[in-house]
Amino acid sequence: MDRKSRTSRSASLEDTNEELSLWKQICTSLAKLENIQKETESVLNSINKIHLAVNFDEGISLNLSQRLKDYYQSGIDLSSSEARTISDIIEKISVLIALREASENMNEQKRKKRKTEADELKSSNSSPSGATAKKSKNNDIIPPGTSVAAKQPKQKDKNEEWILAVVINFQADKNRYHVEDVDQDEFGQRPRYLLSPRNVIPVPDGRDIQNLPELGAGQDVLALYPGTTCFYKATVILPPNKNKDINSPGNYKVQFEDDNNEVKYVMPEHVLEMPKSK
Repeated sequence: MDRKSRTSRSASLEDTNEELSLWKQICTSLAKLENIQKETESVLNSINKIHLAVNFDEGISLNLSQRLKDYYQSGIDLSSSEARTISDIIEKISVLIALREASENMNEQKRKKRKTEADELKSSNSSPSGATAKKSKNNDIIPPGTSVAAKQPKQKDKNEEWILAVVINFQADKNRYHVEDVDQDEFGQRPRYLLSPRNVIPVPDGRDIQNLPELGAGQDVLALYPGTTCFYKATVILPPNKNKDINSPGNYKVQFEDDNNEVKYVMPEHVLEMPKSK
């Protein structure tokens, strides 16, 4: 699978994140403002040197007079440019603040909604009667809210992929997990799937990872491709305890299948044992 298909689920931030784009524009404008101010300082120094060197009571030459006029005009132009640049920066910062506030409000609403859904799911799964209650006593059942690698069911014009998802509940009567994709589709919705247990692998959290044995070099694994929400087959080059790279300590060094032999670094919780084919 080529890299383009891997990243199709998660476009780069430069293309999709309006806030980042705006912040880069602000940084560019700030650099421009700094240059304008340096030029202005240079012009003022030149004007001051002439004023200190010339006795205006005795008059000045036509050439020197023209130089002063040029400096004055340059100073006026730079001052106007500085004012416009500052105004542009203030406007962009105001927009950025508004975007951040809107984003934080939206995230807060989502957190409240998810907490309510999780509470409802826990309540329904703790029912004392029925097949679901009996099944939930099994320690092998993945609890609601757990992050998992989930193998999407076959769909027309779509490749099967292992995606990052969250468990909604386990439906014992169907022996299926109800999971929700962490990524949104083209309509802004998070798709949900009913999947067989063999197509759902729990993703360990930070606390669990400390107790899990490392996967050795040369071992085939299912790893989350950096910058996406998809898992793909990869081979471990170095486990975390042997990875001495100062830029990515504590991570697995892996090579993904069909990825031009490029080396990637993946966090331990996103490197899973390769599921057995059935």
